[in-house]
Amino acid sequence: MTTPLIGAGGEEWLAMDETTGYNPQAEADTIHGAAAAIPQIRQRDVSLHLVDRAGKPLAHTAVEIEQTESAFLWGHNLWGLDRAVREGRQNRDDVRTECRLMSQLLNAMNALHYWTERPRNDGPKSEDQQGYPTYEHLQWCVDWANSEGLMVKGHPLFWTVPKAVPDWVQAYDSYETRMAFLEVRIRSIVKRFKGKIRIYDAVNEPMWEPAFKDLPKRTWPQMTPIADIADYIEPVLRWAREEDPDACYLINEYGVCLDDHKPCGMPGSDGSKVTPHSQFMRYLDLLDELDRRGAAPDAVGLQGHTGGWGHHDRDMATYGMIQERCGLPVHITEFWAHTKHLEKAGMPADEIQARQWEYVRNCVTCAFGSPAVEAFFFWGMSKDLFSIFGNGGIEAKPLYGHLKRLLHEEWRTRLSATTDGDGCLRFRGFHGDYALRVKQGGSGQRSGFTFSLPLGADPFVHSLRLPHR
Repeated sequence: MTTPLIGAGGEEWLAMDETTGYNPQAEADTIHGAAAAIPQIRQRDVSLHLVDRAGKPLAHTAVEIEQTESAFLWGHNLWGLDRAVREGRQNRDDVRTECRLMSQLLNAMNALHYWTERPRNDGPKSEDQQGYPTYEHLQWCVDWANSEGLMVKGHPLFWTVPKAVPDWVQAYDSYETRMAFLEVRIRSIVKRFKGKIRIYDAVNEPMWEPAFKDLPKRTWPQMTPIADIADYIEPVLRWAREEDPDACYLINEYGVCLDDHKPCGMPGSDGSKVTPHSQFMRYLDLLDELDRRGAAPDAVGLQGHTGGWGHHDRDMATYGMIQERCGLPVHITEFWAHTKHLEKAGMPADEIQARQWEYVRNCVTCAFGSPAVEAFFFWGMSKDLFSIFGNGGIEAKPLYGHLKRLLHEEWRTRLSATTDGDGCLRFRGFHGDYALRVKQGGSGQRSGFTFSLPLGADPFVHSLRLPHR
């Protein structure tokens, strides 16, 4: 039986998206354990030695130390900005303000470049019509993000779902011809944006979809043999790495979770019962197969905005299993806490906001408190962060402030200190970039000096030469 298409084929996951009850008290031990692990995982002891131009220790010198950037990536997608650019709205005050607020909150952005994205939304697409590749809007988004000092990610290089493969590509009967067009697409994007896009979702959602050669026979969920999936992922990664070997390439997947045995709502194409757990085990098998072929991704992508509000204990176990079995870092690639189920239940708006923030905080805490996770990208949260007014005005909602305080105050380091008689000072800080500021002559203008605290567990020893002393 062929599954009825939802959204031109590619949104059948909506059948899984029944939000279950969320009970944080039942998972309090997991949440508290993750929070307690953060200082051990994300911080490091630091010993700084300050000297003047001549190399003389700056004894008993008062300084201020402020973390300016986190080593952990916190990102969001640029769907809204891409649309604004296509519609010529990128210089409007509300768009500029939202961009500024997002760049002040996060340190990474996900620039979108679907081959196509159809049919119900005007999504970011790069070659919907044959012979007319369009990268100008992507270029604008990438240039903006880089100008703000943000890490830029690209999404996706390839997605084997009908709505994301242009009709003109699917019209070619020859699989070799379709693969040739795919190769040109991947090489063109990665080459053009080398050094500008440094992370890619190279392949999107392969566990639920057919191999490229079987796209015309698609059903959902498609239980494609692991070897067939690897057969098309291997060249995708090879083409991309030949153009930019220094970028980070992910496989991105949804609906995979250890010990979640709830059926997805439809039988597999082979008649089997499909659950997030069974798909997770297949995902691990795929990663093993790619590793065996010498074509493993650089990181493993996990989505978190389908299937309802999740379970933190299962999430933590999933992260740990990937690290233990595959040795690869985890990126949370698409996360948001949608609240339609609470709205339908008639819950007051202020209570919805409180519950939403509780869930968001617990999810990011569990990710930040797992040694397996190194990046967390939100997806579609702008509507819950900002109020947009008809006159072009925009202002941040309380959720924006909650998230900014967590990421920029609780999970960053800021202190005042005084060096000892040898010009040394010691502290424990979060991994990332720092500024050390000192008053010239002890009472003059403040001068700043930068250093980075890299990932690691051993004490970090570093010397700074301050030219104004």
